[in-house]
Amino acid sequence: MSSYLNLIGSFIIGGLLLLAINRFYSGMQRSSYEKLLDDITSQHTAEITELIEFDFNRMGLHVSHNTNALLVADSSRIFFLSDNNSNGAVDTVKYILSDVNAASSTENPRDRILYRLINNQTQQDVALGVTDFKIRYYDSMSYLSSNLSQIRTFDISLAVESTSAYDNHYSRCFWQTRITPPNLLRF
Repeated sequence: MSSYLNLIGSFIIGGLLLLAINRFYSGMQRSSYEKLLDDITSQHTAEITELIEFDFNRMGLHVSHNTNALLVADSSRIFFLSDNNSNGAVDTVKYILSDVNAASSTENPRDRILYRLINNQTQQDVALGVTDFKIRYYDSMSYLSSNLSQIRTFDISLAVESTSAYDNHYSRCFWQTRITPPNLLRF
């Protein structure tokens, strides 16, 4: 009889040990997937911000003094003039945030597409997974401004989420900066 009790006790202890190992493995797997999503989202955000900083810092480059470099400026889109590819010709650069329906091919219901267009090219998505793109405009005295000819500084905020989820969790990355393009200071 005691050998049966020992055998049952061994099964119970072995089962509990296997459950503990399985739980540990599941936790490690979850952490690994979440870390991977965080890394991908961070890298994607870094690529987008590098492009934004490059374009915004070149704003107004090779634009004549009597021409306003800013064409359109609102909270989620901006059009400006710049010699974007350093060929001596002034280009029109546009950043436009789409609505949520444009990114319907992704799992994330909140993500949008941030478009970057140069001259009259067809729309090409720069970034999937952008959930927020806001620009605030300031004049030379650091007052909020909507007057295109007075804008000198930009506060840009960007939120990016992973396009797919793990266990209903989307990885999120936020970036915010203030840019004062050197070429706008001469106007």
